[in-house]
Amino acid sequence: MQVMESGGGQLAVVRPPSGGFPRHSHDEYVISVNLCGLERVRLDRTSFDVGLDEFTVYNPGQVQSCTTQVPPEMSFAAVSWYVPATVVESLTGDAAVDFERPVVRSPHLHAEFLAAARAFRKLAPEGHPSPAESAALVQERLVLVLSRLLDLAAGRRARAPEPADARIAAVLDRLRTDLSGAPRLAELADEAGMSREHLIRTFTRATGAPPYAWHLSARLAEGRRRLRRGEPVADVAHGLGFADQAHFHRHFTAAYAITPGRYRRLSQINI
Repeated sequence: MQVMESGGGQLAVVRPPSGGFPRHSHDEYVISVNLCGLERVRLDRTSFDVGLDEFTVYNPGQVQSCTTQVPPEMSFAAVSWYVPATVVESLTGDAAVDFERPVVRSPHLHAEFLAAARAFRKLAPEGHPSPAESAALVQERLVLVLSRLLDLAAGRRARAPEPADARIAAVLDRLRTDLSGAPRLAELADEAGMSREHLIRTFTRATGAPPYAWHLSARLAEGRRRLRRGEPVADVAHGLGFADQAHFHRHFTAAYAITPGRYRRLSQINI
């Protein structure tokens, strides 16, 4: 992973350690193109296929997962740009927007995005700051791609609806406010006045993921925030209730295709 100029987000070549990514989410917008392999993506409650000539564009907080298919003797790889909401809002006059279509086909933009990513990689070998002017030119190219993608596929953000079932809304409130450890399904079900099976089924229908997976994704996203602030990996793992640092390492790497320690180090580099 390489880190862009401060405020511009993070640009990375991601290579999941196994055949895809488990359910997870990001605080940022995520713009990706595949370099090798095909994806079967599940986003919230929909599924779709993504090839080598398309963008995937995800909004902050969307629950996503995928399985991958690659030729023999090869591994899946994609270029992903993690774009802070502030960057998007700077292009929309501070209006909050969401991508309404998760897949965008535009051969011209696809080629320009990959060209800009290659140029950035040449400008900024890992750990070696690039000339500020050159880095700014590459970031400008990426922002122009982002601007055009917003024109093609984004709409003004609607307020996220709360689940119609007040019991599920209450479970979500509890899960959001306590990221200190894995939830106990029996306790959540008792508080909601449901059986565990009914809770899992109703919660998944409302959010796109079962309670444990939703909460794990939220804990990992909080882990990313804490690592970006420079908190030690061991402290983050302990504070989020993982059994040990190795447990956190395993889940974080599966979700984001980078180890927590490496993510923390690279997040401290300003280019």
